[in-house]
Amino acid sequence: MAAQLAHLLLVAEWRNVTLQVVPSDTPCTDGLLSAFTIAELDDAPTAVYVDSAGNGEVSTDHELVSLIWGRYDTLRAEAYRPIDSLAKIREARRKWTEDT
Repeated sequence: MAAQLAHLLLVAEWRNVTLQVVPSDTPCTDGLLSAFTIAELDDAPTAVYVDSAGNGEVSTDHELVSLIWGRYDTLRAEAYRPIDSLAKIREARRKWTEDT
């Protein structure tokens, strides 16, 4: 686990990555039931990929894209700020390193 947390800290240094941790005790559950990806390209409509236990779906359907954007906004609102998220990850990595 310490190595995985160290990897997250490394990836968080990339210019195109913003890492935010959602507290485990948050009342927010939207977006936590399945994984999703939002893809925005200059020459194509916004698309979403929604993953579930049985399959995944890629869609540009406006209603689904809007729903996923709403879930993403809710998650970001409930998440720690990026700098605080990195501090939480460093703290967890330190604990995992000490305990192993």
